[in-house]
Amino acid sequence: MFVGNVPLVQIRGLRTYFYTDDGVVRAVDGVDLAIHPGKVLGIIGETGSGKTVLALSIMRLVQPPGRVVEGNILYAQGNGKQIDLALLDPKGRAIREIRGKHISMIFQEPMVSLNPLYTIGEQIVENILVHQKVTPKEARDIAIHMLERVGIPEPEKRIDDYPHSLSGGMRQRAMIAMALVCQPRLLIADEPTTALDVTVQAQILELLKDLQRQMGMAIMIITHNLGVIAEIADFVGVMYLGKIMEYATVVELFENPLHPYTKDLFRSIPYCVRRKNKKRLEVIKGDIPDPYAKVEGCLYASRCSWASKKCLEDPPSIERDTGHMVRCWLYV
Repeated sequence: MFVGNVPLVQIRGLRTYFYTDDGVVRAVDGVDLAIHPGKVLGIIGETGSGKTVLALSIMRLVQPPGRVVEGNILYAQGNGKQIDLALLDPKGRAIREIRGKHISMIFQEPMVSLNPLYTIGEQIVENILVHQKVTPKEARDIAIHMLERVGIPEPEKRIDDYPHSLSGGMRQRAMIAMALVCQPRLLIADEPTTALDVTVQAQILELLKDLQRQMGMAIMIITHNLGVIAEIADFVGVMYLGKIMEYATVVELFENPLHPYTKDLFRSIPYCVRRKNKKRLEVIKGDIPDPYAKVEGCLYASRCSWASKKCLEDPPSIERDTGHMVRCWLYV
């Protein structure tokens, strides 16, 4: 599965569980992935697939009753050494030195993620002062420059605005500025275009691509939108019930999807002009199984049109010569 150069972040057998009074939720259940320097990894899947928990696990931001129970999150420090983020204390100094400086995250909803009691400038400057040895005046100048880079007009004035006075697109740009102000090697973007209109979505995606080229960073983008994946991703992981069901380059995945779940996701895309023999919008039948249930065999079998008796057993991960991985009995 690991294609090309040495991964910046290599995830092996990662499991993040939530222990509740109602049972155990296996939000991330044995994930293997690689994030390569200067590349974009897209993670797609329905709501409840574990995409956000995967991102929070990398950042070590999973809150009780959740915790990483198994696996490795190997981060290449740049000196030929790797550090396993999964072994670090989530509240310790070691992870705080990496979080925000080397690995940053754009959270799902900027209005919730930005503190309404502080100006956007105060929140960006705080991040700079934590990770860089500069004066408050120098930090403010760096913040203004970053706001200008992400396309916020009149940054000298906007830096003193509170989040509620900015539009949705401007808040998202402020979040991007906050995440990138320390020039991280990896940016995790969790639904960065959700709740934005189509025009602003295109602007945000173009901004992320431009900043990636300028800064040479890797990006892991989480989204429901296959159009966003087609626009920005180099590699794609299809996630379902805490597992990666399929992994490939973006071209390979769109031209030759293998897993029934991936095929169903593509079939459910609405088209402006429907084919003559397709008069109704197709949907994936059934619902994601109860997160508290321990599913035996293939996780997608209850919703799959190709399911057979073999699917009562857990399918292996099959890797093809092209680096295309699929977890399905159809290809064994």
